[in-house]
Amino acid sequence: MKSVLRAVAGTLLIAMLFTLTLWRNDAFPDLSGFTQFIQDTAGRLDTLSQIEAGDLVSTQSRPADEGAQYPDYDLSDEIDPELEALIYEGMRTQAAEIDLEKYKLDHDSLQKLVSAIRFKYPDLFFVDKTFGYSKRNDPQLGEVAVELRPQYTHTAEQVAAMMQEYEGYIESIVSKAPADGTDFDKLLYVHDYFVQNYCYDFTYTIRDAHTFFKEKTGVCQAYMLALIAVCNEMGIQSIPVTSNRMNHAWNLVELDGAWYHVDVTWDDTGSYASFTSYAYFLQSDVGIMAIDADRIHETAEEPDWHCDWATTRSADDTRYDNAAWRLARSPMVKGADTYYCVVSEANAQNPTLTGAVYSGTDPAVMSHLFAIEAVWRVPDSNQYYVDCYSGLAIYCNELIYSTHNSLRAYDMITGQDRQIKLMAEISPRSIYGICGISAAGDLTFVVAAKPSGADHTIEVYSLK
Repeated sequence: MKSVLRAVAGTLLIAMLFTLTLWRNDAFPDLSGFTQFIQDTAGRLDTLSQIEAGDLVSTQSRPADEGAQYPDYDLSDEIDPELEALIYEGMRTQAAEIDLEKYKLDHDSLQKLVSAIRFKYPDLFFVDKTFGYSKRNDPQLGEVAVELRPQYTHTAEQVAAMMQEYEGYIESIVSKAPADGTDFDKLLYVHDYFVQNYCYDFTYTIRDAHTFFKEKTGVCQAYMLALIAVCNEMGIQSIPVTSNRMNHAWNLVELDGAWYHVDVTWDDTGSYASFTSYAYFLQSDVGIMAIDADRIHETAEEPDWHCDWATTRSADDTRYDNAAWRLARSPMVKGADTYYCVVSEANAQNPTLTGAVYSGTDPAVMSHLFAIEAVWRVPDSNQYYVDCYSGLAIYCNELIYSTHNSLRAYDMITGQDRQIKLMAEISPRSIYGICGISAAGDLTFVVAAKPSGADHTIEVYSLK
């Protein structure tokens, strides 16, 4: 995986964002489409626009932290709460030495313990992964640690200022979460927020939550820690998952008494801020392995699917494994207690039917609402992508959605559908999703020649 990532590139994005199964046809009239969810996308769009094709993710692998070393420690047993509290408090206050003599820890046990605590507490962003310790010889156990000597990356004065920044970043993110939303709604929000406002760090240098929040980029460990930090603030439990074999880290989250996998890093593969993925959102243990079943080669040294992970919980609940939004490429939205998503659905009888809108009050059980007929053409060609690049937004009582060249509205009460604006002037480019909508009704969307690349523009249309 490392060698492929050095070649790093734009192919997984391309593979995930559109199918290169192309159909020949003439131009089709626009009849419908879809999109929405997150605002504040300018920073991410600017970052992504500066990434060259060779810096994107390969079709042969997903983002992995080339500099990571995730100890293959057994997290099936909880850490001794007293020992955990002792080390955490010592590190938090930047103690020079932490007395561990009574616990009689050997080197490997201490290494695993320090790693587990650093992965569990994102506010320890100033604690280095290296550490020192004094030891003595125990007649029965051999060498055991006497005092742990953590290494700190910044002075106490610097940490105080950085902590204030860190807490401000979290407060800002959480303040935009749905105040009256369910825990599902809050997890959906933070997942989409990270996907649409952050991007993977291909310098492989940013692994802590503070720098991740500040620079809006990081490797998988940074995504993992940031999600823990925000979930903690929202009152949702989230714990680390690591795989030494994969060189990868992600999260488990607790929702309604059950645990689920959430891998924001691997969902953050869209080239535009109007895109997302839910392939790795709220998966069970079985589901997160099955989603990439076609990639599994047991002899692979560095696998490109989730396997051989270590964590303290099992994710046995499969209720979301086959949810309609599992294959969505644009953010879900919620209006009047109903969830809506768009999925690609190629139709052999009518190739212009490229997608469909699904809806439901239970996000685990959504049903077909209506089909989307639209054609996203390959520039300067009679061919088009057999994929739906529509998305959603909600304004008043209407579900706003986009086709390749128009904005449309579906009345969520009456079921009436209407065209808001036909944008024939953007041809041969197309609309590739909606970035967000303001309270005043300003709809922001992406116009581009293809489903990936830097040659896009951000357009704004007022619904008032």
